[in-house]
Amino acid sequence: MISDLLNRYSYAREAITHKEYDYIYLSPHLDDVAFSCSGTICAHTMQGLHTLVVTLFAGDPQPPFSPLARACHLLWQVPEGTPPYHMRKLEDEQAMTALGVDYVWLNWLEVIYRLPDLTDFSDINTYHANDPLQPMLRQWLGDVHATYPRATIVVPLAIGGHQDHRILFQAARDVLEHETLLFYEDFPYIAYLPEEAKDLARSHHLTPLEVDISHCLEQRIQVAGFYQSQLAMLFSPPSSFRDMIREYARVGETPRFVERYWRFAR
Repeated sequence: MISDLLNRYSYAREAITHKEYDYIYLSPHLDDVAFSCSGTICAHTMQGLHTLVVTLFAGDPQPPFSPLARACHLLWQVPEGTPPYHMRKLEDEQAMTALGVDYVWLNWLEVIYRLPDLTDFSDINTYHANDPLQPMLRQWLGDVHATYPRATIVVPLAIGGHQDHRILFQAARDVLEHETLLFYEDFPYIAYLPEEAKDLARSHHLTPLEVDISHCLEQRIQVAGFYQSQLAMLFSPPSSFRDMIREYARVGETPRFVERYWRFAR
């Protein structure tokens, strides 16, 4: 029962209207699924499918903040004295409303707050095997699958190696039935590291799947634009996100536009 799942864990927000879901997208942060999968989610909605987006690391951190966290706040343009996630949650609400999907935010902290000894941006993309959240994450994934056994669960491929993306990828790979899983290409990291998806696919014996989003491309771009706090951190210049999305998604001269996923070979 969904009520059991909600009561068993701490959530910062839940907007649930359906009892069953066809797809459950797992977003490490308040932007990952929106940046990477909005076109596919738009296509789901057009087909009458029910989608749930779950953001894992959406807990509100409390000061004092580490130097690395403060550096991130500067890039996010967080006003002095404002909770770091205030703007990010407003952005995500707008994006989820535009997509017309149900969503929940778990109360877990992202890695820059969860592992306060990290000192450099490169530390975020270094795997930390002793991450204290791993046991709870694995338990939660098992409970989600037990609650929604028919849903396809879509998780990041962990391109770029961000700790939060990587522990989710590894936990999903180890805990969930492989036929229920899809992996999405983490955008914009895939645009900067285009060969990494193929390398990860070879390592984990994954096969590709393309979803045509030609009719939803502009909605994907609109949804990405809601995350103003993240654009300066992820794109240079910030306004380039529109062209990067079009270039990443474009296939052929016609053209058509796709989002790319990976699944275990069957």
